[in-house]
Amino acid sequence: MKGVWISLCIVAIMVGGSVLYTKHIDKVSYELGEMNDRVMESLEDKEYDEAANEARKLAEYLAQKRTVLDATGNHEELNKIEMSVSEMTGYIEGEQCIDAISKCMVLDFMFSHLPRNYKLKLENIL
Repeated sequence: MKGVWISLCIVAIMVGGSVLYTKHIDKVSYELGEMNDRVMESLEDKEYDEAANEARKLAEYLAQKRTVLDATGNHEELNKIEMSVSEMTGYIEGEQCIDAISKCMVLDFMFSHLPRNYKLKLENIL
């Protein structure tokens, strides 16, 4: 009987931790999306200096959160996100508006897709 209670406690801790982690990932994804939207708005207004500044902030925020995302996430997906941010920054510095906006759209998809891979769902467990 003691083993059953220990097992139930472990399950409760894992589920509780997963719920908290999911909320955190949702917040990180939302923040990254907001930063990306500010980059896109600056690009649409042809304000390349402001877009570069916002892209730098986005890259710094992503670097800060990388450890948490790496803990349970797909490293390959995070690498793709970082490469896209680098490409976008290069396009902004070269004032290639269309290419930079295109990368913003790709990043928008990746940021919105990020929480789906981390949520506590049966398909993510199996």
